Amino acid sequence: MVKKIGKTRLQYFCGEAPIVNPETGLIYIVDTGNSVCTEFNPDTREGREISIDGNFQCLAVRKSGGWLAVTEDEILICSDDLKTEKSLGNPLSGSENMLLGDGTVGPDGCFYVGAYNCDDLYSKDGCIFRVNKDLSIEKVLDNLALPNGMAFSSDNKKFYLTEMFGNCIWSFDFDRNSGAFSKRTKFADVPEQKGFPDGLIIDAEEGLWSAHWAGFCITRYNKDGAVDAVIDIPVPTPTCMAFGGKNMTELFVTTARKGLSEKELADHPDSGDLFIFETDVKGRTELLFEG
Repeated sequence: MVKKIGKTRLQYFCGEAPIVNPETGLIYIVDTGNSVCTEFNPDTREGREISIDGNFQCLAVRKSGGWLAVTEDEILICSDDLKTEKSLGNPLSGSENMLLGDGTVGPDGCFYVGAYNCDDLYSKDGCIFRVNKDLSIEKVLDNLALPNGMAFSSDNKKFYLTEMFGNCIWSFDFDRNSGAFSKRTKFADVPEQKGFPDGLIIDAEEGLWSAHWAGFCITRYNKDGAVDAVIDIPVPTPTCMAFGGKNMTELFVTTARKGLSEKELADHPDSGDLFIFETDVKGRTELLFEG
């Protein structure tokens, strides 16, 4: 199913949240430990570093142009070149131990972003916020130990959410018209020896791909939650993935150096690199934020 075809010269402290701009095919990758974002061309295999305001955690392409960007403590509207144009504020204001993390656009055109307790990663203080199309922000889910990667099904009726320090992936029924979530159901458990589930994406065949922080692998689950394939990654900490390239069959995997000891870095010097795999399934076009 998957064949490794190389890695790039790019290296990150904590590469995360790769996202493909559907208009250009370029891939944007944040480094949550540095104030830069990489614009990566999957055809030429070349990357261009863009200086940004703050350390971005994730991005979304805006339908009207530009970007929505998330830092640990702020949600921003940015220009095409990722310069801050407007702050939407911090929905966690007053909660000193809470930070924002990963997010994705839903089929309703809204943006969903997770928050977690940075002092106690196992705390159930974690929650999900929705950035509505009028740019208002509201909490929509809670009781989560570091919510992380998330994805919506192609029929817009399911929402999948990684609970990183719950070592599992949840599924919810989703009502696109009302924005309501219901029927929280365990989709998959992740054994502790496989690390912690991190970034999550879904392909054109409804397969869910989950990166395993500290687990040396990525798992593809079928739509019933059964393990379809396990892809070994030659570094401890794959973080997330994105499908790209001309046929949308190349899988770009971000990894991290964050949290690794000097010995681990010496044993796995490619940690933090961007890896590229060829797959026999296609990815899906990125949804656009309509705010």
